[in-house]
Amino acid sequence: MQKKHHILLYTLLGMCVLLAVAYAVEAEQTADRYAQALDDAYQGALQASLEQMEQMKVNIGKALISQDEGQSAVLLSKIGSDAAAVQSGLSALPLSHAAMADTVKLCNQLSDFTNALLIQADAAVSEADAEKLRALSEACSALLDELRSAYGQMQAGKIRFDTLSPYMADADSLTRPLEGAAAAVDYPTLIYDGPFSDVVSENEPRGLGQENVGQEAVAGIVRGYLPDISSVQLTQECGGSIPAWGVRIEKNDCVLQAAVTKQGGDILWMFPETAAFTPQYGLEECKEAALEFLRLHGYGEMRLTFWQIYAGMVTLSYAAVQEGVVLYPDLVKVQVRMDNLDVVGLEARHYLSSHTQRDFLTPSITQEEAQGAVSERLSIRQTQLCVIPQNNREYLCWEFMGEYQGDTYYVYIDAQTARQRDIQRLVQTDNGPKAS
Repeated sequence: MQKKHHILLYTLLGMCVLLAVAYAVEAEQTADRYAQALDDAYQGALQASLEQMEQMKVNIGKALISQDEGQSAVLLSKIGSDAAAVQSGLSALPLSHAAMADTVKLCNQLSDFTNALLIQADAAVSEADAEKLRALSEACSALLDELRSAYGQMQAGKIRFDTLSPYMADADSLTRPLEGAAAAVDYPTLIYDGPFSDVVSENEPRGLGQENVGQEAVAGIVRGYLPDISSVQLTQECGGSIPAWGVRIEKNDCVLQAAVTKQGGDILWMFPETAAFTPQYGLEECKEAALEFLRLHGYGEMRLTFWQIYAGMVTLSYAAVQEGVVLYPDLVKVQVRMDNLDVVGLEARHYLSSHTQRDFLTPSITQEEAQGAVSERLSIRQTQLCVIPQNNREYLCWEFMGEYQGDTYYVYIDAQTARQRDIQRLVQTDNGPKAS
């Protein structure tokens, strides 16, 4: 009987040990999950701060060449709010407050300085104030580069934010590269995929045909657009402002997804399921293939605005042209394979939403008069008339393309009122130019 008691006791003790081990393992896993969540939150705060710093640089450049009181005020307000957001994001990181003091001070200076300029409410930034903004912008750019480099060092060394503390003032600097980045910047002393490519009309679509297209006609329409198709299968219907039939297309060695509008029977969009083509042709041949595709399918006169290269394809953005005026709301994007010049992608939503004949293409002011509303800091290289979308309306503008401190800008002056309507900066990426 006593032996049975011992066995029972040992069994209970063993179960307790197992439960304790299981609890310890679970507690450790829970702690790891919390630590990972904390590290993810810190990384998110840093990434958001870096993105906002990049946008600050863009907006400072725009403000320096803006001649319009209203847009100058909007840009300065954005700079101030971004600076405050960067300060908040960096302050939330577990870094030494002493080491980050100058960085916080820079953000404070940007915020306070732009607020002071807003109070002045001048139509444009004076040359003296422009020099101060440039100095702040250069410091912001240097800090951004240093922070990105330091973050890369942290990732390479697998240094986690949750292992850091703002009170580790005497810790090895190699484990705290972000603080070293902040210290490497010379801070000044002091007392913002083509333009309008994200704007879609909210009005009723104007570029659709009148014919109602049933699903039995879809395969014939697709074969009329693309040669060498082996099969076309209907998939899910697409809703939204332009209802369409979804299709899956097999073409040579490529599978495409596409949508055909229920009104008019146009291809609304099309893209390849996979893309990793080996380039055999250059940009100029791809441009010719895209223009021929657009011509064959009734798009009329089109002008290339921007392009990008990715995964062995060229994505070319074209805008419609009427009476020599570029119509930016009527954009079409065409994707061309660089191995065989096949068109495998199309984005026509902007064009089908907006395309129609315009009757307001005669400017009230001359090019010379419009140029008087452009900052003298911009070295103008090219000018043309265009229509731009803004606040769900369209405006005839003079477009001035020029350079300022090595960056390319597009300034849009209303051709009826001489008011500055917009500024776009051209960013050169590894894949091609991009407006922001």
